[in-house]
Amino acid sequence: MSSSHAAADTRLRHIDTLRAVAAILVLWQHVGEVFVHLNGAVALGGSRLQEFASSINVGRIGVVAFFLISGFVIPFSIQPGQASPVRTFLVKRFFRIYPAYWLSVPLGALTGYWIWGREFTAADFLVNLTLLQDLFGMRAAEGLYWTLLVELVFYALCVALLLTRSLDKPRRLLALAYVFGGVYVLAMLMRWLGLPSVGTSVAFGFLNLSIMLCGTLYRSLLDDSPAMERADRAGTRLLIAIYLVILPAATVPMIGFSPNAQISYALGMLLFLAGTTWLRVQARLTDWLGRISYSIYLFHPVVFLAMLWLLQRLPQDSWWRTRHLLVYLVANLLLTVAFATLVYRWVERPGMRLGRSLARAVQRRGEPGPVVAPAPVP
Repeated sequence: MSSSHAAADTRLRHIDTLRAVAAILVLWQHVGEVFVHLNGAVALGGSRLQEFASSINVGRIGVVAFFLISGFVIPFSIQPGQASPVRTFLVKRFFRIYPAYWLSVPLGALTGYWIWGREFTAADFLVNLTLLQDLFGMRAAEGLYWTLLVELVFYALCVALLLTRSLDKPRRLLALAYVFGGVYVLAMLMRWLGLPSVGTSVAFGFLNLSIMLCGTLYRSLLDDSPAMERADRAGTRLLIAIYLVILPAATVPMIGFSPNAQISYALGMLLFLAGTTWLRVQARLTDWLGRISYSIYLFHPVVFLAMLWLLQRLPQDSWWRTRHLLVYLVANLLLTVAFATLVYRWVERPGMRLGRSLARAVQRRGEPGPVVAPAPVP
């Protein structure tokens, strides 16, 4: 997919900032909702901090931002002009996702199940290594793995679009985004009316794919892609308006403000738009946090569940169990960043290097050999 700013190895620093913010929002949601009741029914100081986070679901806001970022980045990393673009893309994405993920599976099983005496079988463990546990109805070592499955589906969609010569056709991407969004709206409307419909997870799967395509189209809009005609630009702006304003405004009278997923999706969209336009933050700290954001996302449950297990073995009135909620949020963030830094250096980065090396080998094998002129006939 062509773009004036889409060099495959070029990092967009403001996108790293968005990744960092998204990861921290997810951590806030998960740590806060568990630690606010560290002492049972007696809420810790700072409970209002978590009440606010839960009212708008900051974790979902972070996930939506991640999906938009994937749409903004992933399709532009495919280089159809090079040899073996599909295999090269899949090799790179495999080694970007799976090495750190494989490390998270045993650690997630340990901290989420085994130390609590909960069942997580060998079959669960083995299926989790494929990242397809949701499809087989198996337990997930971490509850957040469903988002990675959405990522895999989006990769497959990008490959299908490339093979059908649609990845660089904004009109087709726009139509697909509207279809996916329409399936979600229809499914949820039918559920609200009490009519038979697809499951909620399936409906939200279509919504998330539409959101990711929205990120792709928005990138083309920002880059002023010559492939986008006037109607495509108008359609993209309308799609953004639907998720940012129209759907939230339509659902609030029906189901209220909280809990309302459309409010969280709109706020995630707003965060993404702000971070890619008028608040393009570029700093060394956010550069680094953005680089390790995948490990922050994957391993923050490992850190906070291990901390929770240790704290619950102390007396209920212990100093360690009665601090302000913000103390536990900051402590978990610092420990998670430290752990994520180690994972990035020793697992993620070597995995990405191996992926790039294998991708180059795939490209070399796919390149046409030199043309040899036939020998003259004597």
